[in-house]
Parts: sequence; structure tokens; C-alpha cells
Amino acid sequence: MGQASGKSTESVDHGGSTAVAGPDQAERALVIGLNEGVLTLTIDRQARRNALNDEITDGLTAALQTPPPGTRVILLRSAGERVFCAGADLAVMENESTGLEQHAARGGIRGVLMAMRECPLPVIARVQGLCLAGGVGLAAGCDLVVASERAEFGLPEVNLGLWPFMVSALLARHVSPKVAMDMMLTGRRVGAVEARSIGLVSRVVPAEDLDAEVTTLVKELAARAPVAVRMGKEAFTAAAETSVPHALTAMQAQLSLLTQTADAAEGVAAFFARRSPKWTGR
Repeated sequence: MGQASGKSTESVDHGGSTAVAGPDQAERALVIGLNEGVLTLTIDRQARRNALNDEITDGLTAALQTPPPGTRVILLRSAGERVFCAGADLAVMENESTGLEQHAARGGIRGVLMAMRECPLPVIARVQGLCLAGGVGLAAGCDLVVASERAEFGLPEVNLGLWPFMVSALLARHVSPKVAMDMMLTGRRVGAVEARSIGLVSRVVPAEDLDAEVTTLVKELAARAPVAVRMGKEAFTAAAETSVPHALTAMQAQLSLLTQTADAAEGVAAFFARRSPKWTGR
């Protein structure tokens, strides 16, 4: 589905965070903040159901590719209570350019998903409501997804004569091919509990407990050994895309490398000393 045109790179200060403004400067689009090692990326286009445009996809890609120093975890969330993300902004499709320019403009979501895959830090999604089309792609691209019991996931593109091509590249890596095709062919919505049962969601909690669950999780992850997390995420992704014999050989090498790090030595020393480890990220 298409991406919005009319880029704006202007940033404004918003309560200690960076707010990437939209073309009309009236909507913040993406709010970025760093606190205690957690980089929070908030999609804030409530009037457009938090639909994706160039400002959002470009901002997400940049933040994922070059997180600020001190970042341990990245949290993706959105403003409001009803919609996490409705996918690409369809309102601009009638005004899009044609040919190669149109094709290039639709690469925004691809950039975000590739940046998620290559990001060495854990990327967590907080899903509070409707998660549709490209929004499902964002959720699938994250390492963990914590959803409210009120959340719903769906791929309605087929109802518009379209197809969730970008999302389909990830979906069958999380759910069975039959389930993936069911979602794409019918456009039906999947509730949070079912989404967890099919492997699309990590945790489901009551709506009133969503923020507390997410806060606890990101704090736990931010306290983990950064070298182990970085190497572990990269190795896990690589192993999933190769044969078992090659994966086991690669994992043996990664284990040997990790045991040579200062963080590994500190973790073992802290265990025997019965104290909390002090990670240095080396």
C-alpha cells in the first residue's frame, strides 16, 4: 500500500523529546524520547488512525539505524487508545506520482522492516487497539509484541483490490502458511488471544495492565547484558535463515566469542559472588 508524499524533515522540541512534524506542521507524526536506556518511538497521527507516511517511516528507519548512545531497548508505540496503526495512509494514493517515483515512495515500510531486522537492540511493540495492514508488518518486524486484550490484527488489503505484499514477506515466518493465507485472503480480524496462539503476539494482558506490563518488560531488557543481547539477536536471526548444521556451527563460534567478552566474565563472577552484575557493554 502506498506511502504518503510531501516530506518534511523539520524537527521541533516537545517536552524533552524530538517531534518530527508533518508537512502541515500541525501534526507531530513521530515523537522520539530516551529515558533510562529505553528509546520510545511514538506514532502520533490520531486523526489519521496513526497511518504511516514518509515522515513516520523515515523517522523510524533513522532511529532504528542510529539509536542514541545509551539506548538498550527500543519501544514502538502509538498515541490514543483505539488504533495502533492502520497501515499506509490511503488518502494520498490518488495524488501519488506514477512509475518509478511511485515505486520508490512505497519503499518506506521496507526500510523500517529492514532496520528492525538489522537493529542490534531488542525492539518491542505496544499494541493497544486496531493493528491493520502495514501495522501488522510493524508488529511482525518487532522482536516482542505486548498487546492489550482489546487489540485486533487484520490485513484488509484484499477488500480494496490490493495485497499485503510487504507484510507477507514476514507473516509466514511467524504463523503457519495456512493461517497467513487465511488472514490475507479473507481480510478477517484476529483478536489478541488468537494472535498470541498463532505466534503473532508475545503477551496479551488486560487493557488496564498494558502500560505496567510494557514498562516492566522494557526495564528488564534494559538491564540485560548488552553484548549478549546484541550478539544473541543477530545470531538468532541468522540461524533462522540457514540449515541446522550450518546454524549449529555458527552458534558454536558465537558462543566462543561471547565467552571472551568482559560482560561474560562479569556475569560469571557476579553469579559466584552472589551480587548484581555491572555491565560495561564490552
